[in-house]
Amino acid sequence: MFVAVIVTYNRKELLANNIEMLLKQTKKFDRIFIIDNCSTDGTYEFLQNKGWINNQQFKYIKTESNIGGAGGFYVGTKAAYDDGADWIVLMDDDGAAADENTFSILYNKAIEFYNQNKGDKKLFINSLVQQGDMLSFKINNIYTVEGALQIAQNGIIEGEANPFNGTLVSRELVAEIGYPNKEFFIKGDEVNYKHRSFVSGAYVVTVVDSRYNHPRPETFEKNVLGKKMPFFVEVPWKEYYAARNFTWMYKQNKQYKAIAFELIFVKLLAIFNIKCKKFKTIKMLFKGVRHGLTGKLGPIVKP
Repeated sequence: MFVAVIVTYNRKELLANNIEMLLKQTKKFDRIFIIDNCSTDGTYEFLQNKGWINNQQFKYIKTESNIGGAGGFYVGTKAAYDDGADWIVLMDDDGAAADENTFSILYNKAIEFYNQNKGDKKLFINSLVQQGDMLSFKINNIYTVEGALQIAQNGIIEGEANPFNGTLVSRELVAEIGYPNKEFFIKGDEVNYKHRSFVSGAYVVTVVDSRYNHPRPETFEKNVLGKKMPFFVEVPWKEYYAARNFTWMYKQNKQYKAIAFELIFVKLLAIFNIKCKKFKTIKMLFKGVRHGLTGKLGPIVKP
């Protein structure tokens, strides 16, 4: 069974665009799971008016509270797995398939890799995530679609993926590594899931002919001590979760230098060079690092 999981929160118009592209796919989804993170913008009524709530192809799940993207992907992946899904495509609400063949291409490659027993059938396969001619998220310090195509071999880039944006995982992978970490709330849960896939020996790959549209984050990069680093600052509560979750992940791998350099030093440089609520952001940054080091996860700071 081939299913999609979309996590949404207060973005019903974007969600509708995503769903409409799913329904146009040449490879039909057996079921589309919509995980509504307790939206307050009338998402349920909107979906009902579209005729999707009572459609047997859809499974609508509304959480009792906003459990964040991480919680949403936990609920969605578990629901799909429990429903017997063989293949699960994970995505946020603000992206969408670039054309009607996005997921047929991805699915056909998955079947090819599966039959070849790649990763012992533990597969983590991504579409190429783009906005126009640019990649939405860099791959190997490459920022353009053209650059990604140049480094691809036989239409794939091994060892690279930008989840959860048109990310196809096999049932065998979920059985091995479980579900996304709901305790992250937001930020880093997709990176953690990809890392756990690598550790399990899964075959992680991007299929460049399968295209998925997603807006590019408003970031820029600067050379810091000879290393190109992203410079951006989000609202303080988001910076808390980013600092906490990545600190926690780095600590698991004993990457303490990365905590000091990337999560503290570089972020402080960004804070002092970008217009933002500096004092509150710094406070949330160090609170996040502290909680990451002590393993204090969960929805600590409210949006």
